[in-house]
Amino acid sequence: MKRILVYYPPNKLGMSDLDKTDYSILSERVKNELNGKFPNFGNKVWLQGILSEISNPDCIYEFGYDNISEDYINQNYDCVLLPLANCFHTGWIQYMEKRSSYIEKIKIPVYVIACGVQAKSYDDLTDLVESVKEPATRFIKSVYNTGGEFALRGYFTAEFFERLGFRNAVVTGCPSIYQMGRNLKITNQKVPENQFRSAINGTFKLPIPDKDIKKSDFVCQDVYGKFLYDPDYFKENPIDFRRILKLIKRGDYAFVRALANRKIHLFADTQQWMSFYVENNISFSFGSRIHGTIMPILSGVPSLCYSCDARTREMVEFFDIPGIINTGKEKIKIQSLYDLYCMTDYGKFNAGFQKRFDAFEAFLLKCGIVSKINQENTFMKKNADGITFPKKSNEFYFDKIQKEIKKHGILFNGLNAWYGN
Repeated sequence: MKRILVYYPPNKLGMSDLDKTDYSILSERVKNELNGKFPNFGNKVWLQGILSEISNPDCIYEFGYDNISEDYINQNYDCVLLPLANCFHTGWIQYMEKRSSYIEKIKIPVYVIACGVQAKSYDDLTDLVESVKEPATRFIKSVYNTGGEFALRGYFTAEFFERLGFRNAVVTGCPSIYQMGRNLKITNQKVPENQFRSAINGTFKLPIPDKDIKKSDFVCQDVYGKFLYDPDYFKENPIDFRRILKLIKRGDYAFVRALANRKIHLFADTQQWMSFYVENNISFSFGSRIHGTIMPILSGVPSLCYSCDARTREMVEFFDIPGIINTGKEKIKIQSLYDLYCMTDYGKFNAGFQKRFDAFEAFLLKCGIVSKINQENTFMKKNADGITFPKKSNEFYFDKIQKEIKKHGILFNGLNAWYGN
């Protein structure tokens, strides 16, 4: 039996708390554990992915973090799994230095899964290499010196490694997309326009017509959590005409309207998140969040990513996920979501998926992490019974927003046209 330490705090909200969420205490937990800032629940998707994939009878994993000593780790585990996403950027220099000091005392293999570079664009690579060269080099060496390996999420990160002199790191993509097994396929068949239903993610300021934003459901990962689930939020920030007007003047008319119409959703559990697309007959998903793109794919729904940084771009390119690359050098305008949906082709994604899945499994086998990858999602199965969609704590206030919008309808419509939303 192989014993694996997953080096991450146990039961951390939005990441390692993999059981069903109690939404009645969600905002209370956010205040107590995260100083009131809602976590990015997309992080749970990729951690759940790797944990589900290594869940089989020949290994056991446990969570542990800075509360356990290096000596205890060396004596009680066979390897360390270090889940990191955006670990190479200037904001993580201190983390890399601290983690290097820790790993340099570890005598068992450390495996860093799905890590990558955080940069605004591919053009920033040279500057990034120079700014993090010393701490990144030390961190990478500390992992390799344990006999461990890196699994990189894309070829942009691989180029970063090569610039630092590390040419053998394996590119596997993100484990989040492998968690439903190697036979994942997305249909290219299209529904007629009168049956078309869309979801968007990332931002309300996507370059699509307002009529499409108005009709779409918005799936949030973190930003609007307090509006939905913090019962104290509107008590401290009363809903009145002036406050709504301020939001609209900031360009947030689409957000205010969607909130009033109950079109904004945030799911703390991946099973609910996935089921939302199926239960609501969503035909197509569009947006700028990478796990906002991957979750509908896992549900069998075609999704297109509007890539605004190097992280999303390298993952879209690695998996051949349909995407639009926003370099910021030219203005992008989309005529309609239905036209975009009709042009979205998953042929390359489907053709290459099993090969990529097998390469990821080969990496896990080579490292001795598993003897065979698990293809039945452990957490989806565990949390599927009696699935319900969460009731938002602030339903009462959405009605009040709606009344204010109707009461001042002419002005709101004028502002909407003025701000181009």
